[in-house]
Amino acid sequence: MADGASNSNRDTIRRLSSSVFNYWFGYVSNITLVTWLASRAFTGGASKLSAAQWASTIVGGLLLWTLLEYFLHKWLYHDIESPIRDGHFIHHDEPMALLGVPWYLTVVVIVAVYYGLSYIANPAITGAVMAFTWLGYIGYCAMHHALHHARWNNRWFMNLRRHHLLHHAKDNVNWGITTDLWDRVFRTKA
Repeated sequence: MADGASNSNRDTIRRLSSSVFNYWFGYVSNITLVTWLASRAFTGGASKLSAAQWASTIVGGLLLWTLLEYFLHKWLYHDIESPIRDGHFIHHDEPMALLGVPWYLTVVVIVAVYYGLSYIANPAITGAVMAFTWLGYIGYCAMHHALHHARWNNRWFMNLRRHHLLHHAKDNVNWGITTDLWDRVFRTKA
C-alpha cells in the first residue's frame, strides 16, 4: 500500500475513480469543457478576440498547462496529503489501472475557477486561456494513458516513456508527463 492512504480511503477513492465509464467519459466531459470555455470568447457567433489574442491564448494556455502539470504532479499528487495524492499513489501501485478524477468533480471545479477568474479578469480571454490550458490537460491524460498502455516505436515517445517510468521508479524526479522541459529548468530530470 502506498504511504499515507488508509485502506478505507483507498476503497473510497477506487470506488469513485476506477469505473471504465468514468475513465473514458472524462475525455468527453473535458472536451465539452474546452468547447464551453472557448465559447466564452464569442458573442452571437462573432469572436471577441483578435487573431493575435487567439494566437497568444493558444500558446499561453498550452504552455501554462505544461507548467501546471509539473507543479500539480509534484505537489498536489505527491506532497500535500489529500484524496488526490492517495489516488495518485494507487496509480503508482497499479500503473495499468484505469483511474481518473471523477468527471463531475472536474466539471464543477473548472466552471467555478472560470467564474472566479472572469470576475477579476476579462471573461473572453479567461475562457480562451482556460480552454487551451484544459486542452493541454486532455493531451496530458491521453499521453499518460499512452505511456502506460501503448508500445509505439518512435524515439520521441520512447524517450518520454522512459522519462515517466523513471518517475515511477524513483518517485522524486521527472514530474513532467507531456514534456521534460520543466524538469530540465528546475533540475529534477533523472
